[in-house]
Amino acid sequence: MGEIRTILADDHQVVLDGLLSVLEDESDIKVLGTARSGKEVELLLKAETPEVLVLDYSFRDQKDDNPQSGLEIAQTLLKKYPYLNILMLTMHDGSDKIVKCIEAGVQGYMLKSEPDFDIARAIREIAKNGHYFSPEISTQLAINIIQYKQNRIELTKREQEVLEALFRGNSTSEIAELLFISNNTVETHRKNLMSKFEARNAVHLVYLAQQKGFLSLKP
Repeated sequence: MGEIRTILADDHQVVLDGLLSVLEDESDIKVLGTARSGKEVELLLKAETPEVLVLDYSFRDQKDDNPQSGLEIAQTLLKKYPYLNILMLTMHDGSDKIVKCIEAGVQGYMLKSEPDFDIARAIREIAKNGHYFSPEISTQLAINIIQYKQNRIELTKREQEVLEALFRGNSTSEIAELLFISNNTVETHRKNLMSKFEARNAVHLVYLAQQKGFLSLKP
């Protein structure tokens, strides 16, 4: 692999200076330029063809009348430059932010606060493999996946129908008539729902179902 052509983008000059000082001794990484605004990033991309863009997640474009965050800049750039590998630098390890970046097409995510912060290694990895998630981020994603599986609730079609009927305020007999089943069957489904959601009562059941995204209709 030849030189890895790289652009650095952060709204704080001190951060850019720090990254530059770290990378200046890396013979296989060539920094084509730095940017402190979305417009400066765009100008560099029009003039150069970098392999990697190192971008601050909390980017705040002070030079633009309509400032964009780092995530918004990444979303815009990846539509125009799909070849671009974006490495997001951040202080945020929340899984929701990581997932948003992945959904946007960002190929790498790295915490600035990591004890073994190694920007050169991250740039090499993302240029070589097309993706890089630092050890702390990979651990956070793994924990999130495990928690999701542990907390996942699966409903049968009939249980979903009973749940929605309860949400609308239907009684047991009304649900039975609506779904062409017996009162006892309705009660069985209700008890199963209470158990799956670990609900204390019907009101709590509906509340938990709403919180977990099982109910999107209006009562």
